[in-house]
Amino acid sequence: MRKRRLLKISLAVLGVLVLLLIVAQRDRGPVVDGRPLEEWVQDLLVTADLERRAAAQTAVTQLGTNAIPWLRISVRHTDPIWKQPLLSTVNKVPGIDRQDLLRWVNLYERSEIRAGGAAGLAALGEAAAPAIPDLVELLGDREHLVWNNSLATLRGLGSLPLREITNRLGQADGGHRTRMLHVLRNMKSDAAAAAPALVGIIEAKQGSDEAAAAAAALSTMGHRAAPAVMRLVANERYELRVVGFDVLQRLMPAEHGLWDALRGTFQLGGEREARILDALKNVWGEPGADYPTLSAAVLRGTAASRAAGIFLMGEAARPGNAYARKLRKLRDRTLDSGQDALEAALKKLEAAEVSASSSADEAKTSSE
Repeated sequence: MRKRRLLKISLAVLGVLVLLLIVAQRDRGPVVDGRPLEEWVQDLLVTADLERRAAAQTAVTQLGTNAIPWLRISVRHTDPIWKQPLLSTVNKVPGIDRQDLLRWVNLYERSEIRAGGAAGLAALGEAAAPAIPDLVELLGDREHLVWNNSLATLRGLGSLPLREITNRLGQADGGHRTRMLHVLRNMKSDAAAAAPALVGIIEAKQGSDEAAAAAAALSTMGHRAAPAVMRLVANERYELRVVGFDVLQRLMPAEHGLWDALRGTFQLGGEREARILDALKNVWGEPGADYPTLSAAVLRGTAASRAAGIFLMGEAARPGNAYARKLRKLRDRTLDSGQDALEAALKKLEAAEVSASSSADEAKTSSE
């Protein structure tokens, strides 16, 4: 009986030693200057020692694309299937400290390896493009160190991750999707094609961190994202209209005078709001609308966008402001359409000027 027990213990110890040997002998990547790539990329995570980081950057750059196969393996490090059975066995073996074993075993799947892999890919720049799917997946990692390095690497790749992220938006949620949206925000106008998907997230997840990240990304995409944003502006839900109007202002900051003029009346309901909303749709709500300003819609747009643009100029025109000057310049141009809208806007402006002049005269008389 005692011999059988000793035999079991011996076999268990032998198994532990074999597995530890496997861990110790795992592939640590190509060797540069006597050090495996795994060690070099760990130095990329050390922000306090600039010399170590610079040396690591040089080592990874020296390997070039030859480093990519191992780096893609490193970012996918997970718990090996034998880890839990091994730890359970160790609990039954006397003389072996579980904590000592954990310090060995955790080397295999520690988060620093995945984070180092992401940092190594960042050092390769655009040459790391084949690893974009792995980096996007890494944004969902449970460890801050890992997904933060992946986020930084993807941002450094410009618009290259756009297709992968757009395809994956519907398959992720929570923090994973929020980080994808942060990458899109960094792409700015290059990510405008993803605007409809972001509007869908805002509609479905209104009030969440994901919706806030989607709105922030939309706000950087420029006027080509306006047709998608108009879905929010015209939404029946008041809170979504507020979000849409806020994003629309950020897409075209050059029209700040228009947004200031509409802010006090828009979203209050009634016939005037309906007219304003229809005009906004005609200028920026049609698929493919490419008008960075109202002037562009008036001068090179369709008949509908021209009339709508002139109407909106009239809503924003005040005596002496930029919109008033634009309307007067239009009077001297030959327009193919929109003449009725222009005459109505000029009459409204003239009435405002008369009113302002009368108020000034009354104030002068009172002061005298």
